[in-house]
Amino acid sequence: MTTNIKDYSTTQASNTSLNSIDVNEGMLPSNLNNAIRALMKNTRDWFNDSQWIEYGDGDASYTAAYASGTSFTINGSDVTSVYHAGRRIKLTASTPGTIFGTIASSSFSTNTTVNVTWDSGTLSNETISNVYIGALSKTNSSIPTEIIGTTNIASGAVTTAKIAADAVDGTKIADDSINSEHYVDGSIDTAHIADAQITTAKITDANVTTAKIAADAVDGTKIADDSINSEHYVDGSIDTAHIADSQVTTAKIADSAITSAKINDGAIVNADINASAAIAATKIHDGTISNTEFGYLNGVSSNIQTQLDAKQASDAQLTDIAGLTPTDSNFIVGDGSNFVTESGATARTSLGLGTIATQAANNVSISGGSVTGLGSPSSSSDAATKNYVDEAVAGLRTRIIAEVATTANVNLSNGLEAGDSIDGVTLVAGDRVLVKDQSTGSENGLYLAVSSGAASRDPEHDSIAELSGGLVVVNQGSTNDNKIFLCTTDNTGSVGSTTITYTQVTPSNTGTVTSVGVADSGAGEFTVGSTPVTSSGNITLAINSIADSKLGTISTANKVSVSALNIDGATDIGADLTTSDLIVVDDGAGGTNRKAALSRIVTFVDANSSAASAGFAVAMAIAL
Repeated sequence: MTTNIKDYSTTQASNTSLNSIDVNEGMLPSNLNNAIRALMKNTRDWFNDSQWIEYGDGDASYTAAYASGTSFTINGSDVTSVYHAGRRIKLTASTPGTIFGTIASSSFSTNTTVNVTWDSGTLSNETISNVYIGALSKTNSSIPTEIIGTTNIASGAVTTAKIAADAVDGTKIADDSINSEHYVDGSIDTAHIADAQITTAKITDANVTTAKIAADAVDGTKIADDSINSEHYVDGSIDTAHIADSQVTTAKIADSAITSAKINDGAIVNADINASAAIAATKIHDGTISNTEFGYLNGVSSNIQTQLDAKQASDAQLTDIAGLTPTDSNFIVGDGSNFVTESGATARTSLGLGTIATQAANNVSISGGSVTGLGSPSSSSDAATKNYVDEAVAGLRTRIIAEVATTANVNLSNGLEAGDSIDGVTLVAGDRVLVKDQSTGSENGLYLAVSSGAASRDPEHDSIAELSGGLVVVNQGSTNDNKIFLCTTDNTGSVGSTTITYTQVTPSNTGTVTSVGVADSGAGEFTVGSTPVTSSGNITLAINSIADSKLGTISTANKVSVSALNIDGATDIGADLTTSDLIVVDDGAGGTNRKAALSRIVTFVDANSSAASAGFAVAMAIAL
């Protein structure tokens, strides 16, 4: 009787009974239901006791025999790989019954001797009926050598604690699998870096310090052209050998830097002295100029005073001047016969000079002072005061011309570059742009388009004082063409923090239109008032609304064309129709619209008295 899965035969035909249920050929049909239920029970029983495998006396191939109170033997081939240390044992014998333990060791000679540490109890010299060993499962820590394969190990089940020290060598590491996070900081030393493997890309900018550069390692090939500046030279390090011939120019010599010690004796010749230079007496050494060099004083002998007296005799005028008292602020003037001294006011009168107020003066130069008391200019040649000019400039500043204006928020970091489109206008570098729609109001204002990069505020309008009250006229744009915007921000605060607001200035559309008469003059002309106007084509008068009382009679036929007439909003005339009432009819598709009396409809219906014709006529009349 088979009651356990382990008892099933591996020969299919031999499995004829299941838990005493006949499953042989020709079994009762009802046995099938019972057999399935029995199979399900056995499967569950096996599952509940699945940690144990009978690998001992119960198997005809192996016989377990008593050896000692803590050991037994197993016959057959070397089975130490199965009965290895640490594996659990379940043993059934006559005296102790079923006992459990753990294998302490095993060895093979003729048979395999298994030494067991029992949980409780010991063996006696007795017959062993069954021996079970712990099954291979993920919960059993005692697994025989060479039993577990890759498929038996769950993903992530091999932890760091399960790997022996130094057990992972290069053959166990996949190529390109070690990344930066796997290195311990400071673990890579010189021996780990192959020769010539550190490239420029592996060195962080500014990380090659002076200490890392060997002495005399930087030669001319390592220094970029035009990279050595004055701060790189040690004071006094440039000597004569470092200066190329003829390279010290005038521009390289500081003013007043050439002293007498730097001029070689006898080096300055006549050609080196400017012809217009004046040689003062202090520059002439005593006794170094001969009488020949004073040749410009023709006839001067050794008696110089005598010669000078002979050149110019003293006269009465010189005597008068010599006798005058040198009084501060006085002028020397001639009175017709003698020279006298006069004060400034007296001298102006004597010379016929008045004050600036009474004299015409050209090219008057005033240094360090100012002209005050000027009135407002009244003619083109009048001088103007600073206040007058400031007020005039302020008035000009209120009207500003912008090439284009924004219609929505723009990115000021790159949205006002040449080639960008604002309100349908392609920007050119230097275009003035009115930015008025920013999400952040303090960003509004006047900007200049740039070739690339962030836009900058217009330097002529980059303060609240310059923007406040200013009128901006926009030149171009699909939306803002020829529109005017007023900066309504008060003249307080500062650009960058104060909200800047622009409001469109809309001219008033109120006023009076004078009525004039319009008449057809023929020959492609019409008359407005009494002035004829020539038209090369049709003239369209756009009229929003005209009161009925203002409409005259349009008497000229075929001058008004109506493609669609909507009378949905019309009101009933409030009276019965009569045969004399007029209606509008079309004499054919695209034909002439004509008026007709209702009497004509009556006549038409009478002449076409059939029901179909009458219905058609009535329908046409209703439609009209």
